[in-house]
Amino acid sequence: MDATHWQDLTDLDLLKACVPDNQHAFEALYQRYEKRVFHYLMTVVNDAVLAEEILVEVMLAVWKGLTTFQGHSKVSTWIFGIAHHKAVDGLRKVTGQQKGGIPIEDIVESPDPKDGPLEETNKNRLAELTNQAMMNLSSDHREILHMTFYEGQSYPEISELLGIPVNTVKTRVYYAKQQLKKTLQHHGVTEDIL
Repeated sequence: MDATHWQDLTDLDLLKACVPDNQHAFEALYQRYEKRVFHYLMTVVNDAVLAEEILVEVMLAVWKGLTTFQGHSKVSTWIFGIAHHKAVDGLRKVTGQQKGGIPIEDIVESPDPKDGPLEETNKNRLAELTNQAMMNLSSDHREILHMTFYEGQSYPEISELLGIPVNTVKTRVYYAKQQLKKTLQHHGVTEDIL
């Protein structure tokens, strides 16, 4: 099967195509999730080398667990659940590890070719300020915002993934957004980005 065929499949169909031992389908699944999981891991561990190591562990666990996926959640929720547990385990192994964030410029959309230099400069500055503001949040708040805004996970999905009540997710998102807005306003950003 060619690579374009794999791209047309939903996550669930692609996951099903991986079983039994279809390496080509799994490569497509890996490529679909590699950057997303890596960015998520960076929000938790703030170390590119450690995030790469954990990414390999996550995808190995996905490969080994293909037949255990029950379909009670989205494939992305299942994969990010594995990533969350592996990241927590990775942090436990590394003593004194400081948690940080992901450079927002790695996530921000590509510049619109219609934008002029001033608009692009403003977008870059906003991305830089947002990244700095994210770094000031607690790791719990960074993780929640990443899952909500960058991964598009719903509150119930995040609740299931982190093993916390939905109301705790809502509270963390609210306080994280408030802190982020407060920090950005301190730097002169007045537009509502959240």
